[in-house]
Amino acid sequence: MIDLRIGTTVRDAVLYAAASLVASALCAGLAGCGNGGGAATAAPTPPGVSALTGSDVFVATGTAPNAGDYSVVGSFIADGKGNITSGVADYNLGSGVDYNVPLSGSYTASSGSASITLTDGGSVKDTFMATLGTAGETALSNFDGSGSGFLFPQTTSGFVPAGTYSFSLSGEEDGVVSGSGQLVAAASGAFTSGSLTFTNGSTASSYSSVIGLLGPTASSGRGFANIEGTNMAYYVIGPNQIQFMGLDPQLLVTALAQKM
Repeated sequence: MIDLRIGTTVRDAVLYAAASLVASALCAGLAGCGNGGGAATAAPTPPGVSALTGSDVFVATGTAPNAGDYSVVGSFIADGKGNITSGVADYNLGSGVDYNVPLSGSYTASSGSASITLTDGGSVKDTFMATLGTAGETALSNFDGSGSGFLFPQTTSGFVPAGTYSFSLSGEEDGVVSGSGQLVAAASGAFTSGSLTFTNGSTASSYSSVIGLLGPTASSGRGFANIEGTNMAYYVIGPNQIQFMGLDPQLLVTALAQKM
C-alpha cells in the first residue's frame, strides 16, 4: 500500500511506493511474511479418502459380547476428506432399542476399501469395513468386530412413499425369521393392499391384505413405518429402494424393499 504521509516529498513518495511493491512481491513467495505469518496452508487430504464422498445408507446384523444379537440401520455423510460430518442410526439390541441416534465420525480409505468409525453423542463408537468403487450395494464387514451387512450410496431426492414395493425380510425372534411380500402405499403413505408370508421358527403366517403405513422422511432419508403392527424404521436408498429395520425389542428383522 502506498503511504503518502504529510511532509513526504514527491521523490520520497515514489521511492516508498517502489519499495512497498518489491516487499509485497517478496512476501508473496515466502511463508511467514506479514502480520500473522501470511495465509495458512491447508492440511493435505489423506490419500484415497475421496473415494467415499456423499450420503450412504448402512445396515448390519451381528452379535456383540456385551449386547448379544443386534441389528442396526442408518445413514451418514462423508466429506471426501476423511470426516463423517453427520449421520443418524437406529439400533435394536434385542434387549432394547435406541432410536434416531445422531452420529459423527471419521474414516480412512485405500486399495478400494474404507475403515469407518461412527460416534454417537455419548462417545460410543461403531467401527466397520466397507468395499468401495463399485456400483450399487457393497459388502460391509467387521461391524464392531463380527457384524456384516451392506453399504448403499444414498439419493433421497425424488422419493415419494406412493407405489408398489416388493420386499424380502430376514432375522430372528423365537427362531429364524424369513419372508417376502408386497406393499402398496398411497400418496399418504397408508397401505391400500399387499401380501405377506413369513416363518418365525416353526410358525408360518400369511396375510392376503397388509395394513400399515410409510411415514414421512427427514432430510437424512429416515422415516417410520408400521407393517401389520410391527414398528420399523426405514431409510431411503434411492427413489425406488428403501431399507427397513424392526424397532420392536426381541424382533430382529431387516427388509430391503424395491419399488416396482
